Amino acid sequence: MFHSRLLTGVVIAAVVLSLTAVMAAAQADGAFNLSPETVQRIDNSVVYIHAEWKGPEGAIRDAWGTGFFIGEHEILTNYHVIADAMDRPGRRITIRTHSGTADTERYEVYVNPEGTDKELDLAILTVRHTPKGGDHLEISAIEPAKNQAVLGFGFPMGDIFDSSHQGPGVALRRGYISRITEKGRTIEADMNIDHGMSGGPATNSDGLVIGIVNAMGGSSDNPTAFAFLISADTILQFLKSRGSQVVAAKPVADKPAAEDTVSAPPPGEKILRSFFSLGKELRVGTLIGSLLQSNAEKAVEENADKEGDKQPETEPGAGIDQSLLQMARQNADSTVAYLRELKAPEALVTKGEGIRKLIEAAEDMPHLAALSKQLEDECDEWVLSSVADNLEKLNYHFGAWVLEMKLGGVLIDAAKDRETCRMFVTAAEMQKTPDAVLEPLKEIQAALIEIEENRSMAGKEIVSKHADSIIAVGFLGPGPPDTDAGNDDGGEG
Repeated sequence: MFHSRLLTGVVIAAVVLSLTAVMAAAQADGAFNLSPETVQRIDNSVVYIHAEWKGPEGAIRDAWGTGFFIGEHEILTNYHVIADAMDRPGRRITIRTHSGTADTERYEVYVNPEGTDKELDLAILTVRHTPKGGDHLEISAIEPAKNQAVLGFGFPMGDIFDSSHQGPGVALRRGYISRITEKGRTIEADMNIDHGMSGGPATNSDGLVIGIVNAMGGSSDNPTAFAFLISADTILQFLKSRGSQVVAAKPVADKPAAEDTVSAPPPGEKILRSFFSLGKELRVGTLIGSLLQSNAEKAVEENADKEGDKQPETEPGAGIDQSLLQMARQNADSTVAYLRELKAPEALVTKGEGIRKLIEAAEDMPHLAALSKQLEDECDEWVLSSVADNLEKLNYHFGAWVLEMKLGGVLIDAAKDRETCRMFVTAAEMQKTPDAVLEPLKEIQAALIEIEENRSMAGKEIVSKHADSIIAVGFLGPGPPDTDAGNDDGGEG
């Protein structure tokens, strides 16, 4: 069994006590704060897509991703989410509405080849029955501006770490529009997305779709530097060419354009995000390594049962979950990129690159699992002993801890995590961290108390939900300086 990293109170308390915070007052950017009604409407429209087909020798293969309703029976997604199932025997594509809730339901959907475009990477799925309690999203007619807030919705990592019978919950990711490319067809966004979010809606602060999450992008040194979105204009042109009745939504009347833009990130935010992300990715890498080891061992046992006493001959990677392998590749690439960006010792970078080669070979999963855990432990030691900035240290541990809270289940130790959370809340208050981080932390703290005192499973769902909203922000630290220096009454506006 995998054992969670134990973040000792001594380590975190020492970091918190050493933080000297003479920080500017912080407020969460209004452009990132959707109304509860808008969030609920988007959640009601987003669906978890699961595609299955028969592979070689009749083995069932599958893939998953995100989509969203654009009409009563129409769902929009990326073509690559369902591509592997197309023209394959035994194809079956289903959606899960209200995923992660007690109201979740599954429906089979159908794909008309005329409703797909491989080049644009778009596809329309059709559900024959009208889902209960569903909603649909409208598509913006206005191209977003550079530095405008963007919010992405979907299912990062699918159900790999969330095997609940209710399905994974809808996650929210936040970011900025970096630039518009390819004559308006593609949008680059500084937004933290992950495998499984492909096909999800990217909206503005009014909940209007300004793009569809398509892929992670970047260089070999930083492969997850930004997110690619297919623009709303491209979506509308595609829908029109396929005979869809969906039309562009009218812009919100009398809304100043500046309201959708966000203030510049405060100094040092990028490096804090990187330490947060490194801690998170290392934790994910250890978990995936453990899962791949279990997956490989199960495949060997199944082959042995089929072959009896005969030693089975298998190809490298045979029987291993390919989606899990792809996620491991992306995780290893991200980890190495963050190590390089943060100027970690070359020995750590080399070990990370070695893990990537092991994943590609797909031959020695026990060694991969051991190396992944070893890399995490050695990075812990490097951060503790060699990183001078205490807020950077704190974010490294914070990223790993929040990821564990997001995954929940056996990774939560209510008594220890309650104390850890209290220390993070103290640090957040000292840093005048925006409410987008502080308030979810307090909700997690309250839920951990509920779990410890009443053994509440509902409390774990609350922890996971609020941890995911913190991951969407991606760091703990001071917010942007208060631009209204003359308003010191502490009120809004």
